[in-house]
Amino acid sequence: MKKLKTHLLRAVLLALAAALVLTAALSGRGLRTDNPDPLPQAHADPIRPEGQAQKPRTAPDEPDEPDDPDQPEAPDQPDEPEQPDEPDQPSQPDQPQDPDEPGPEPAPDAPTDPDGPSDDNPGGDDPAPGPSDDTSPRIVTDLCSGEITYDQLTDDTLHFYAYILNAGDQTLKVKLRNSRTPENGQYLTADGKNYQAKLCRDETNYFTLYRKDGGKTVQEVNYAVRYVAQKADERHPTVGDHPPTIVTNLDGVTETSNRNFTLTVQATAYTGRPLTESNIQVYLDGKRVFQPTGGPVYEYQLYFPDPFAGDEEAHTVTVRAWDNQGNSRFVSYRILYRFVDTGNVIGTAYIILDATTVGLDIMDEPYVYQVRQNVPASYAVMEALYEWGYDYEYKGTPDVGFYLSRISRGGMMDRPAIPENLWAKVLQDGLTLTGQHDNDSLGEFDFTQGSGWMYSIGGQTYAGKGLSGYYLTNGDTLYLRYTLAYGKDIGGYSATGGTYGNLSTYCGRWLNGQYIDEHRWGQPQQTVAPDCTHPGEMSVTCQVCGDTKDNQEIPALGHDFVETERREDTIVYVCSRCGERKEEPIP
Repeated sequence: MKKLKTHLLRAVLLALAAALVLTAALSGRGLRTDNPDPLPQAHADPIRPEGQAQKPRTAPDEPDEPDDPDQPEAPDQPDEPEQPDEPDQPSQPDQPQDPDEPGPEPAPDAPTDPDGPSDDNPGGDDPAPGPSDDTSPRIVTDLCSGEITYDQLTDDTLHFYAYILNAGDQTLKVKLRNSRTPENGQYLTADGKNYQAKLCRDETNYFTLYRKDGGKTVQEVNYAVRYVAQKADERHPTVGDHPPTIVTNLDGVTETSNRNFTLTVQATAYTGRPLTESNIQVYLDGKRVFQPTGGPVYEYQLYFPDPFAGDEEAHTVTVRAWDNQGNSRFVSYRILYRFVDTGNVIGTAYIILDATTVGLDIMDEPYVYQVRQNVPASYAVMEALYEWGYDYEYKGTPDVGFYLSRISRGGMMDRPAIPENLWAKVLQDGLTLTGQHDNDSLGEFDFTQGSGWMYSIGGQTYAGKGLSGYYLTNGDTLYLRYTLAYGKDIGGYSATGGTYGNLSTYCGRWLNGQYIDEHRWGQPQQTVAPDCTHPGEMSVTCQVCGDTKDNQEIPALGHDFVETERREDTIVYVCSRCGERKEEPIP
């Protein structure tokens, strides 16, 4: 009897093992019969679009419903289960008395507790369903969350299949959400099990699949498909007919000893529009560099790991930029980093003090600074000011949050001379005037609420970070410049956030002791029409700010008298332009 129970138990275990093998075989055929993972997905699989040029993807035929597996005959249950006084612990395995009977079978590869996680599934997800679950309804689709590019679709149309396995009376509804396609917010219609949807470019398109039982939703599954421009790479440095331009401060650079290298990147579309941070990617040795500062010239902080003392190591920096019309460019730089210890000299930089906005122009001779490894630019500025003979005030510390608030030297502001055209712009801009002015210093809130010191690397662009966060490199020129208008007057408005005053630009810059005209002048236009007795005016107008120049007089037209009637001894004339009358005797 005991052996009979043992054999029956073995038969049950073998049947279960066979069912598990059958289930694994079915799942290996590529058909998703488990419930799709709802959003959010930590690592979504990339979408797999089909060849759109041939024909839409056809869903596989719904598999035949599997027959119920044969259930082994239930073993005889004793009236009372035998409870051994102690478990059988044979010193040696029992050998079968019947030589035709197989020996003990190994246990099937399945956890004893089917509801608990296994070693292969440490996350505790439900295991693959057994044969008894194959008859339950579920959604089957080849949709998955991820990113696809313009070149992967024809006419921006995505083809996919979706249906309910073991549907019974249940129905499937598929809804698309995006910003502007005709299908937005609508249920999609299907050709059998096959769907198609037009995607919106440069945005995430959301698909929601509803499994309904009558009017009740019993399952809802979401997919997010990001549809973006294809991007250039090392194998394809340019993509599209009009790839953007990329300008960096690594152009022409092959080596550096700066451990904290600030990479500047300016990407411009073929239309002339600057590309934003969301359309630029920077990598150092294959690792993405995030959180740039500034704009439209962005600053990416590169941290080169130190090799052994005295050694050097090559690094690869790549930059990719793209527009929303399928154009993209990829550039790569190979930079040799030479190790220099903290505090040691790694090059030479120059510091220039410029107060053209208040009539002081370039205030002193450029200061030559020995750049030291891992020393912020704030120390360079303080050293230069000290050598020039200025006292200075700042906020924060030289290492964190440094802001130069004021410089002082006896009599330095005895004769301020703000340019007339600049002051006119300040008044037109509606900036708050402070009336603050000290003869011995120059700093924030002097004259206007938008005044203070700013810095520029190279004189053209302004960093989006403080001096304590910038590290000079060999050959840099740092300009300390004074602004009256949040940087609008010196070309640094974007670095301050660009939200102050009535004007977005002053169409000019006051730099290096001179005025740089940046108006966009149009063609000469008549501003005052001449008439018969008064002259007119003609001028050129800026297409950005509306300023005018080159006012010229247009001569008066004079009367154009036309005879209108004759009397016995008089001719009556009337001007064809103004209607003035005159009479003259008949000769």
